[in-house]
Order: sequence, then C-alpha cells, then structure tokens
Amino acid sequence: MAVKAVVDTLDEVSEALKQEYEAIEGGKFALKIEGLEDGSIHPAVGALARAKKREVDARGKAEAKVKELQEKLDGVSKEREDLLKGVVPKENVERLETSYKEKLAGRENELNAEIGKLTVSLREVLVDNVAQDIAAKLVDDPMRIPVLLPHIVPRLTVEMGTDGKAITRILDKEGKPSAATQEDLRKEFLANPMFAPLVLGSRATGGGATGGSGTGGAPQKIDLNKASLAEKEAYYKARNQH
Repeated sequence: MAVKAVVDTLDEVSEALKQEYEAIEGGKFALKIEGLEDGSIHPAVGALARAKKREVDARGKAEAKVKELQEKLDGVSKEREDLLKGVVPKENVERLETSYKEKLAGRENELNAEIGKLTVSLREVLVDNVAQDIAAKLVDDPMRIPVLLPHIVPRLTVEMGTDGKAITRILDKEGKPSAATQEDLRKEFLANPMFAPLVLGSRATGGGATGGSGTGGAPQKIDLNKASLAEKEAYYKARNQH
C-alpha cells in the first residue's frame, strides 16, 4: 500500500509510521523523505522540480534583458544631449537635432517592442504560473483549475521591487496593491462560499469524518458568514464526503 506524502491527521497512518511525519503549514503532516533535494532523483517530483527551475531561469534572463534594453535606451538619450551641449556650429544644431530625433524615435520603438515581449514573458512567470499554483492548492482535481483561474489572475500583477527585481503583487478586491501574500489570497478563496463547490471538492479521504464533530454522518449546517476559516474548511470537507 502506498504511503501518503501529506495527511490531515496522524490518525490516518499506522503507529509504526507516525514518527516519520512532521508538522507543516496548515496543520497537516508531511512524510519526511530523503533524496528530494535534487528533484531529478524521484520520478514523482522530478518533472515539477525541472519546470520550477526553468521558470526561475526564464525570469532571471528576462529581468536582465529588460535592464540591458533600458540602459541602451537611456544611453541614446544621453548621447543626444551631450552632442547638443558640445561645440556645434549654430546653423547645424537644428539639422542635427532633427536627425537625432528620428534616430531616437526609431531606436525607442525597437527597444519598447523588445521590452513589451519580455514583459509578457515576466507576466507569464509571475502571474499566470503563480495563479496556477494557487488554484492547484485550492483543489485536488486539476479539471477545476481552469474554472478558478479567471477569478485569481485579476488579483495578481507584476511589480518591480526596490532591488530592481520583478515580483508578484497581490491586489485587493478593488484592484489596488496590497500587502497580502499568496497564502492570504488562497485562504480568501477558500473562505468564500461562492467557491465552495470547487475548493476541497476532491479532498475527501473516507472514514465518515464530519468536519470536526467526530460523530460521522452528514455535516451540521453552519453560518458561513460567521464561521471561522477552520470551521469552513471542516464543513466543506465533510459536506463533500456525503
């Protein structure tokens, strides 16, 4: 019988294996496994580890290219200013200025086009992929992820940090930047009754658990507007077991 990598409670595993689990975020327990530092060793996580590394590499290359292009763009502007400040015959200033404006406009268009492409690439890594990750943590059935994405993607944006590196910023319900984390956003969706049919829908593990009551049978009704996050999680989990 396969050993579960993550369980909600140690009651789900045999007494002999309980010491092999450790507590993790969210009140769950994860199996302690050696040899996963290099994701390529274990076939179950190798593809995921390699995909994550490609994302990190792509992000780094895109950020470096954006910085390089911006420096070139700034250099063209400075070159024009320096020339016009130099010793240039008065009658040639207008001709040189017109020529440089045309050259600068063409170069700006080229650089802005390249920056636009790289911005799309960064958005794919920092918005689309992050949205996929949040959705995957809300459901166990991958078929439900596309239903959640249109609600999660608008809550994410790309922002340049103070160190010049691009980061994912969580937006509030009005679309304004917030200090919320990705985990905060996940919990917000988890607590929203509108998404109850989707989240936790396939996490039932059997055994007749009823969301904390421990009595089996159908879950008792609760007021979702007043219930805590833990109570809602237990309620949704128990409801989908029946």
